[in-house]
Amino acid sequence: MAIPESQLETWSHQGSVTQSSNTYNTIKSVLEASTTPYAGKRFDVFLQGSYGNDTNIYAESDVDIVIRLHDCFQSDLSSLTEEEKAAYKSAFRDATYTHVDFKRDVLSVLTAQYGVAVTAGDKAIAIGASGSRRKADVIVAIQFRRYFKFRSSLDSKYVEGICFWNRKGEQITN
Repeated sequence: MAIPESQLETWSHQGSVTQSSNTYNTIKSVLEASTTPYAGKRFDVFLQGSYGNDTNIYAESDVDIVIRLHDCFQSDLSSLTEEEKAAYKSAFRDATYTHVDFKRDVLSVLTAQYGVAVTAGDKAIAIGASGSRRKADVIVAIQFRRYFKFRSSLDSKYVEGICFWNRKGEQITN
């Protein structure tokens, strides 16, 4: 069965940029409010996925938002020597505010704002579409560091990314 030319024309155009932008900005302002339980923490909110990469297609894409905490991080030390691993362990202590705490607080903020439209999924917190708001998925993450050198916290080399855990407790790293 051939796909009609009109359908190909529709699919070839980017989805609702204004509507997705408004959705992102509205959710971002809720996440960044000064009244959140994590307001004193260092974090950033940014787009991920098709809208973040400008590859969304008409009527097919939800808005993928990441909120990443910088006050704690997960590390991959597999490329370090035993001496570097020991230096790393003496330089850092365990965080008192963890990913579990952050995700709980973000979920409570979103639920307070959007009520039953919020669903905690396996990896992301989904916010259902309503009115002019598009469906959105919020990934709650922390900083991830893959170390290649560590002599001290001021003398190290690493690649930064994000990580989070699914419901089974499996770490997902990007």
